Amino acid sequence: MKHYGTQAGLSLVELMVALAISSFLILGVTQIYIDNKRSYSFQQNLAENQEGSRYTLLLLQQELAKAGYRRRPDVPFDEAFPANNALGCSFAKGQTAKQFSTTQNAVCIRYQPHNPLERDCLGNLPVNAAAIDTTPYTDAGETIVERLFLDGNTLMCQTAHVTSSTKTAGPGELVSGIADLRFEFGVGTASNDRRVNKYIAAPDGPVLTIRYTALMRSSNINLRDGIDIDTALLNWRNLTGISTEDTLLADLKTADRGNLYQISQSAVMLRNLLP
Repeated sequence: MKHYGTQAGLSLVELMVALAISSFLILGVTQIYIDNKRSYSFQQNLAENQEGSRYTLLLLQQELAKAGYRRRPDVPFDEAFPANNALGCSFAKGQTAKQFSTTQNAVCIRYQPHNPLERDCLGNLPVNAAAIDTTPYTDAGETIVERLFLDGNTLMCQTAHVTSSTKTAGPGELVSGIADLRFEFGVGTASNDRRVNKYIAAPDGPVLTIRYTALMRSSNINLRDGIDIDTALLNWRNLTGISTEDTLLADLKTADRGNLYQISQSAVMLRNLLP
């Protein structure tokens, strides 16, 4: 009588097949994890740009809309806002919104506080808040000057409260993640000072609106697949009219690490300055 032994364990062929199947499964799960992580990072940075641009536009709209506010509308602008050089803004008599120096990513505005609780862009109350009457058509005795400018990738604010003396504060950080920021002034003409005729960097007529264009840049890198920096910045270049020889464009290309970009543009009508 013949006795046949039973098999114990796995054969080499079975082991190799099991290892091959397991390897494919592990590779598949790993690839799904990497894709999901990349997709999550892309969505997070996209949301970061959207939130940053939304906050930037809302903040600029809130602050720029204050330009030229007077406690007494019956007082001419030339009397309400005399010539002043607070924060180096070099305001002419009656001027309340202008480009800072020759820098297109900085703007200066000034206004009178609406009430004792009127806070500037840094959250400071008026210096003489206790003396400001809440009733209209009364003198504030104070003018607030704000300089909004881009420093690196951060929107900054510096303020000056002008009374019999001048008290400055800041600069302080407002929003980060901004690769570039441009201000343009919508001006009218002598014959029609209630309609925007053109947008220019340095206003040469009645200022009716301020338009601002922000280029947001994500904090994470390596998020663009097959899209070079020239393509990513094409719309921004078309909007701003920047030349290929501009040093800022070269700096943006040098700093790029596959980040995501988003352009936001808006304009605020300076109702306080309308004739």
